[in-house]
Amino acid sequence: MKTKLLFLYFVFSVSWLFAQDPPATIVIQDDTLQSGQTRNYIVTQSITLKPNTWLRAGSTFSAKVISDAYIPLAISNTENYILTRSYQMGLTSSAGITENKDVIDKVIYYDGLGRPKQEVAVRASNDKHDIITHIEYDSYGRQVKEYLPYRAGQNKGQFNGSALSQTNSFYDTTKYENTTNPYTEKVFEPSPLNVVEEIAPPGVPWKADPSRDSDHTIKYKHTTNANEEVRLYEVSLTSDFTPSLVASGYYTSRELYVTITKDENWQPADGDNRTTKEYKDKQGRIVLKRTYNSGAHDTYYVYDDYGNLTYVLPPKVNTGSSITATVLNELCYQYKYDERNRLVEKKIPGKGWEYIVYNLLDQPVMTQDAKLQADKKWLFTKYDAFGRVAYTGFHHSESTRAALQNTANDTDTYEQYVSKTGTPTTYAGTPVYYNNAAIPQGMAEIHTVNYYDNYTFDLAGLTVPTTVLGQTVDTQTKTLATGSKTRVLDTNHWITTISAYDKKGRLIYTATKNPYLNTADIVESKLDFAGKVLETRTTHTKGSNAAIVTIDKFEYDHMGRLLIQTQKINNQAEELIAENVYDELGQLEQKKVGNTKSKPLQTIDYTYNIRGWLKGMNNPATLGNSLFAFRIGYNEGSNPLYNGNIALTQWKTKNQDQGLKTYNYTYDALNRIKTAIHSNNNYSLLNVNYDKNGNIIALKRNGHVNAGATSFGLMDDLSYTYHNGGNFLVKVSDAANTVYGFKDGTNTDNDYARDANGNTTRDRNKGITGITYNYLNLPTQVSFGSNKIVYIYDALGTKLKKEVTQGSSVTATEYAGNYIYENGQLQFFSHPEGYVTKESGTYTYIYQYKDHLGNVRLSYANTGTTSTPQLEMIEENNYYPFGFKHKGYNGETSSVGNSVAQKWKYNGKELEEELNLNVYDFHARNYMPDIGRTLTLDPLAEDFYTLSSYSFQNNNPVFFVDPTGKSALEWVKVKNEYIWDDRVTDQATAEQYQGEDAKYVGANATVSTVKNGETVDSVTLNNDGSVTQGEATLGVNSKQVIANAYGSTFKPKQTGGDYLQISAGFAFLGGFGIAFGIVNDAVGNSNFYFNFDGNIGLGLGVSLDSGTTTPTGTNQFLTSNFAGNSSSYNAGITVMGIDASRHVGGSIHDSWHTNDKMNTSKFGDHRSGYRTNQGGLGIGRGLRLSAMYSYGTTTVFK
Repeated sequence: MKTKLLFLYFVFSVSWLFAQDPPATIVIQDDTLQSGQTRNYIVTQSITLKPNTWLRAGSTFSAKVISDAYIPLAISNTENYILTRSYQMGLTSSAGITENKDVIDKVIYYDGLGRPKQEVAVRASNDKHDIITHIEYDSYGRQVKEYLPYRAGQNKGQFNGSALSQTNSFYDTTKYENTTNPYTEKVFEPSPLNVVEEIAPPGVPWKADPSRDSDHTIKYKHTTNANEEVRLYEVSLTSDFTPSLVASGYYTSRELYVTITKDENWQPADGDNRTTKEYKDKQGRIVLKRTYNSGAHDTYYVYDDYGNLTYVLPPKVNTGSSITATVLNELCYQYKYDERNRLVEKKIPGKGWEYIVYNLLDQPVMTQDAKLQADKKWLFTKYDAFGRVAYTGFHHSESTRAALQNTANDTDTYEQYVSKTGTPTTYAGTPVYYNNAAIPQGMAEIHTVNYYDNYTFDLAGLTVPTTVLGQTVDTQTKTLATGSKTRVLDTNHWITTISAYDKKGRLIYTATKNPYLNTADIVESKLDFAGKVLETRTTHTKGSNAAIVTIDKFEYDHMGRLLIQTQKINNQAEELIAENVYDELGQLEQKKVGNTKSKPLQTIDYTYNIRGWLKGMNNPATLGNSLFAFRIGYNEGSNPLYNGNIALTQWKTKNQDQGLKTYNYTYDALNRIKTAIHSNNNYSLLNVNYDKNGNIIALKRNGHVNAGATSFGLMDDLSYTYHNGGNFLVKVSDAANTVYGFKDGTNTDNDYARDANGNTTRDRNKGITGITYNYLNLPTQVSFGSNKIVYIYDALGTKLKKEVTQGSSVTATEYAGNYIYENGQLQFFSHPEGYVTKESGTYTYIYQYKDHLGNVRLSYANTGTTSTPQLEMIEENNYYPFGFKHKGYNGETSSVGNSVAQKWKYNGKELEEELNLNVYDFHARNYMPDIGRTLTLDPLAEDFYTLSSYSFQNNNPVFFVDPTGKSALEWVKVKNEYIWDDRVTDQATAEQYQGEDAKYVGANATVSTVKNGETVDSVTLNNDGSVTQGEATLGVNSKQVIANAYGSTFKPKQTGGDYLQISAGFAFLGGFGIAFGIVNDAVGNSNFYFNFDGNIGLGLGVSLDSGTTTPTGTNQFLTSNFAGNSSSYNAGITVMGIDASRHVGGSIHDSWHTNDKMNTSKFGDHRSGYRTNQGGLGIGRGLRLSAMYSYGTTTVFK
């Protein structure tokens, strides 16, 4: 949880809050300051001392001229309020606040019932005015309308009685699309259950109209199932817990709760299309998710007698017939559990069985997939006493999983963890500073070793500094990660990384040595009091080459928003990377890029719609000095859309062909792209059809049909064939030409083959005779007859080298973090707005325009001077949906720039064109843009049961971006902090839930750093919300926030929350209680709440309570989950005036019967449900026992 210092004020004031504003000027004349006297002056412009002004010995005089002098607050002392202050610099008292940037203040005002009625972000706008959020309630105490914030005319945090009218006026302007409903509105059913029937987002197109069904709101309906509507599947377990699937007919009527959701695009004529029906049993478990696209697409979830998810039947399974072994293996997810309900075996569709062995702490210590089983190998993980990963590697064994589990249960032979040692012991040829007490003790190969708490390990010649950029390095490193060793696979080379921290436990230094590439990297970071990065110094060396020293400096505004980043390489002049300008609400409004602050190379203007969705970069209608302009349309064009899908894109470049280009998009009812009609139809995508699992079965593409790309027509007419009706593609046939676009190399045998892990091992269309993979399912060799491409990785999956052999020619590309070499020569390294290449001994900055997906669209450079810039366009890229590149216009490239760097294109990923491979490297898997599929299974397939594991970007490549080749979900970057949020699926939801500074990252990512915006230290964000170290050891501070080399922080996934409240209640058989407090959730939100309870029992008291919230499902607890109805049991005792109480409770479903609401086993047993555990201390009288059952409603204020 984010920790802030809270000052609570309830209708009283403190003098410093209401001090006078600092004057602009002061003139002092005919004044004498005697010994012992003190005068302190702060002005915003000037102080003048005129004749006859005397400062006697022993007096104290200070004068400060501060252009941004702190403006004291003027909090309304007739209102209840809470002031939250976040200090941005180290102070011993509030008297030390001199500038507005010293603190960030927020004031929340409350009504007489303790409910928030106005939130004021003090001076949060770009021009240091308050940003106010109006809060109101209906007559039932419900927050029906959640208003957007607005920039007010005030700047001192005072209560604004005209906030509602000012909000409406602020948004009823051209910039905000003349919005008359600047709020999210909830429409409730006419009952006391507070059931939401509709949610209408802000904006006139989304305004709720309960009188008609054709409005563009999200609609909900709650009902129950009918007879023979849902099939009933059960699990039969043998004595050794081996499951089998049993079809048992249908659920009888009213056995399941049904929630029907209609998205914003739904219209009455759609019927069931664009709806989702979710069926839950009486235990709150989803048993069926039914979506529609001209028919039902069913995903069944089947549980064993212990509530474990055992089978998932995706939509392509024909549940109308018997489910054979082939169908189970090709299409279904299967899980097996042991007697402790631990997942011990699982099978992903199209992949062999996987096995898991646990220690007695239920930590997975050995895993094996089908390929490892054939090699008689197991991957092992050993932990230290604190549950931290100590070291990993291979173990050879022919034993079954059950036999190895029995061995792991042997406490007489094995410990549950390993311990650090002061001297190394060699295991499998590798010296390790841990013992070998945990299973397995026989190790064939060590892959990674992680060290914590101290620097007692082999530093490989690296040293820990005593100071870093003027900051003292802390020697007290308990709990912190201090170093790591990572094997370069198939070699005896080890990459060594060490980390150092400041006195606050924040990472400020990382050094990495890679003997395989013969490189060394040192990253030093200077942090301010609040943890913002002020400067980074990166030193990169390779062999005997001169060091490349890059210094990045960062400036922030008074709210901590990044304003300016500059960069200096060696002794070259400082270069402006970017200067950001924010609008009155803090959205990025403009960015100046390149050269200098006074003469930037390009100015990029950003526009948004009322929902915060990006509408454009520059204006295609008036290109002006811009080289590139891009526009996104949502609810406009020939097919307006309202659910966030993109209806059209337009772009224009100042290139040879300066015509306006347009794509109009259509989608099916499952939001999968169907067509993309180009403005002249030369580059249209047509008739994309899918099976029920989202596998593409047909695709047409217009394009060039001659070598010069001057003639256009139907370039591709593709049909797809799948193995045994499953997800694995075996053949693609092209009924159009076979030369351009997709190249259909064979029309006889199957085109593709796979291994036991579902990896593609052959592609006859491209002449690929074989592909081999390592244990990470990454390709190690692609063979084209006698020609080949060989890849080298480290044990974390980071690609280090690519070697292309074509005849007698060998080309080696080395990936040294952010620095890319070819045949030993540096080609480029990245910065956030492009890359740097070396030409004639000078480092040249190349800048890039990227669209909303991160696609590189246009690259340019300054070929003039700093004082007289001259822009030259280097290359332009334009893409079909799914990433295939347009040809036939603006395809020229400049000699400026770098041909290797120009391989990074679609989604910012490398296009590997060597030997006509033509795949994009998305890190976790390779992607084929010509057919819109990947070569290997999604490592996060289980996050998307309804989709084929080979599908890409949810078949909506105009909307989704895939940062790592894994599923597009959940990690978000807010400023320099990475957090996990279950609600986030894209950039729009990232901004919706985490604010306008948020950037969508994905469920798995190799994180870009603050300095470069590229992968330089292999910090891995995992799909389970954890963070693991790559080439840079991560530091963990006392708050369990992890930091990388550049000062970015990473908050591992949290699930639970906590709260603090003041409560009062009584019951004499019957009674009531109230509580007011603050609740913190798993994603960093803190909100105030008010609770009203009805009580049954005996009790009386006032207390201060603290408690925890634990979600009952796999979801994260959110402050919004705290709203609604809940039940609890409370017991207390009063002795000598002190009342101690204990509480156990949880959320309840509005539709439950009374006996369920009072049943503790049901607490939290519903979607987004939670349970609470609370203790409290208060005041009472005499000796008294109390016991109460409470049922109430909580209102959470945002």
